Amino acid sequence: MRRSIEVLLAPPWPTEAIRGAHVAVFDVLRATSTIAAALANGAAGVIPVGEPDEARALGERLGRDRVLLCGERNVTKLAGFDLGNSPAEMNAAAVTGKTIVMTTTNGTRAIRAAATAPAASVRTGALLNRSAVARALAREDGPIVIVCSGEKGAFALEDVLGAGALVDALLRVLDEAELHDGARAAALLYRAVADRLVDALASVDHALEMTAKGAVADLARCAVVDTLDVVPTLREGVLTAG
Repeated sequence: MRRSIEVLLAPPWPTEAIRGAHVAVFDVLRATSTIAAALANGAAGVIPVGEPDEARALGERLGRDRVLLCGERNVTKLAGFDLGNSPAEMNAAAVTGKTIVMTTTNGTRAIRAAATAPAASVRTGALLNRSAVARALAREDGPIVIVCSGEKGAFALEDVLGAGALVDALLRVLDEAELHDGARAAALLYRAVADRLVDALASVDHALEMTAKGAVADLARCAVVDTLDVVPTLREGVLTAG
């Protein structure tokens, strides 16, 4: 069956494009990279929420003995939270068996927007797990939509590169695919820099903010392709390893 693939390059994301589609949300720097690392290292689940107060209230309701609060605004870890938004923090010693309640500047909002459209399914993707996500999407029926979280409501090149990497992988596992213009553009951008992803990510606007605020090491961590097999999949509001 010929599968339709579209990439929504920046917010706002039209609800009609997402409704009924199988969605992969990308926030390469850093939410979806952090989610993939957390689940790969044994977290029980990740609950994406919109605002810090919502995260705090949910953490109290679920029980702080089994919940880690994870979040940032503008690269900076939120006051009173257990973890920020870095893949490096999501080591097995910290997260195994824990439920992570997460709020970030861009990524968690995009995940919730896809869920409420509603999409047929919602997964999160990063460069770290793009082939695993491609294989999972290939097993579904229906259109595929890749949502770029963007940066503060605008285009973010790093998310489009991640989306293009997923398109590239999908073309290898699908028998037939129909690319729309957003998917074509993302794939072209990814292929242009695929052999120098660390340098490409280091040049984007958000990377400059990360560097200024001491998070430069995460650029290299988030630029590695296909190191994780985990497929974060949203079920009843919780991302678990698919």
